[in-house]
Amino acid sequence: MVHIPSRQEEEERAVARFREQLCKEMHRIGAMGRSLLLQREMAVRGRWWGGTTWQLITQAMPAWVVHQLEIWKELLEGLEKRIGQEERQLRGSVATEPVLFGEGQLTHVLLKRELMDGRRFKNARQLGNYFGLCPRENTSGEKRRLGPITKHGNPRLRRVMVELAWRIVRFQPQYVALRRWGPVLQEDKRSSPAARKKAIVALARRLAVDLWRIALGRKKAEELGLRLSPQA
Repeated sequence: MVHIPSRQEEEERAVARFREQLCKEMHRIGAMGRSLLLQREMAVRGRWWGGTTWQLITQAMPAWVVHQLEIWKELLEGLEKRIGQEERQLRGSVATEPVLFGEGQLTHVLLKRELMDGRRFKNARQLGNYFGLCPRENTSGEKRRLGPITKHGNPRLRRVMVELAWRIVRFQPQYVALRRWGPVLQEDKRSSPAARKKAIVALARRLAVDLWRIALGRKKAEELGLRLSPQA
């Protein structure tokens, strides 16, 4: 669905995407450090530039490796600080808006700024296409076969919505859509990875539509078994 953003919408979206760019740069530099350590036969995970992991690195690695890592460490700590500042600013912009329990203000503002004006969508299928969460369809005669999702549309929205769907599974077990897909996604069920992936994408698509209906006033969160965060 083509939509030319206003100057304000473009500015708000750019601010949210800047935070994403900072995160990608932090992950890139962090991966460079892990790669260097792996070359020296030291495998590390996660945030290697802090805590006990960094202490082990300084004790085990030669001086030239530590020197190079210290430069990356300084960059990473600066990026972490800046990302934290950007996230606090984004959360503050929606501090007074209703947020679903388990959604979080950061996810709420990222969805809002990428989706922009939800009133431009005429129906749920248009919305699903914009998220890239609609399945491909192959119809021949009376046969109708649905395939993998198209992945058209906005990849940022799709990624955030799938992450949110997993949190809804955990924090909102009374959500009506979980009556259908919840059993497949429960940790104690021996569902195949393919089945779980298919179920979480379907749940994300349904959740996107329901959030759109709530935002337009067509549904209330309580009618769908969704609870608002206590501060809402």
